[in-house]
Amino acid sequence: MEPTPTRTRLRAAEGGRDLLGGLLVGLAAGLFGAVVLFGKLALREGLFVPSLLAIRFGLAAVLLALAAAALRRPLAPARGERLWIGVLAVAGYAVESALFFTAAEHGTAAAVTLLFFTYPVFVTLGSWALGGGAPARLTAIALVLALAGTVVVVATGGGLAIDWVGVAFALGAAVTYTGYLLGADAALRRTNPMTSAMWVSAGASVGLFAFAWVTGRLGIPQGASGWWPLLGMGTASAAAFVALLAGLQRIGAVRTAIVAATEPLAAAVLGAVFLGEPVTLGVAVGGVLILAGAVAASLARAATLQEQQIP
Repeated sequence: MEPTPTRTRLRAAEGGRDLLGGLLVGLAAGLFGAVVLFGKLALREGLFVPSLLAIRFGLAAVLLALAAAALRRPLAPARGERLWIGVLAVAGYAVESALFFTAAEHGTAAAVTLLFFTYPVFVTLGSWALGGGAPARLTAIALVLALAGTVVVVATGGGLAIDWVGVAFALGAAVTYTGYLLGADAALRRTNPMTSAMWVSAGASVGLFAFAWVTGRLGIPQGASGWWPLLGMGTASAAAFVALLAGLQRIGAVRTAIVAATEPLAAAVLGAVFLGEPVTLGVAVGGVLILAGAVAASLARAATLQEQQIP
């Protein structure tokens, strides 16, 4: 049976939506790479990591609120999704960030990053377990390419020393972020991405301020040299959250996780351009693999029931 013009138009529209979603998540990954760049500059000022992250998310929330008001976007989440946003913000982003940077105290940044970027595997398995179905062949290929590229980029960027406590915290961060992506994909269907990003940022900021206070690492930067990198982190985070959630609504949690694996590549490239950090052959090879995986993931989608009936 030949596809009708209506089906052809629907497929074209869905393909455009998938491509846009992949581009948005790729943009988010690049912006998160910029956050890493600004974070390195901020850490030179001696600010504790929990305080740095709390201020980063707080600034992002304020900027998003101002942008939402200026663009006349709703400031309150859709009914039925407000509680979920609070849970995702505190139990998702805030906990994930705390676990990640706690892991960094027990091992090298390369080792922690490598373990954290196992989360696309957890997202794929979690989606499958929750009834999302087995990943399509192209999605599975994209997952393998993205993970292989991440391993190459991270492993060639430094040592991989880490103790068992660091392993536990890094994998905990990966699992927590998996829960965030799957939860956001399932629960945030009607809330505007800018509104969701604003409340997620605000909740993460509150959670991290509490963590910094409890652990005795609460601090405020002194002088303009300490504040401007934080403003850069907040601005990049705000834009990244909007792009990530908008892309998530278009391509789902599994492909979002795969495309987001371009983040360490973006961080490496930005570090080379602005901080003079060397780009090794491993980074170049890994980057090609990651980008190939991202492109494949943005183009892959499971066939709809109607398409499955077409011989």
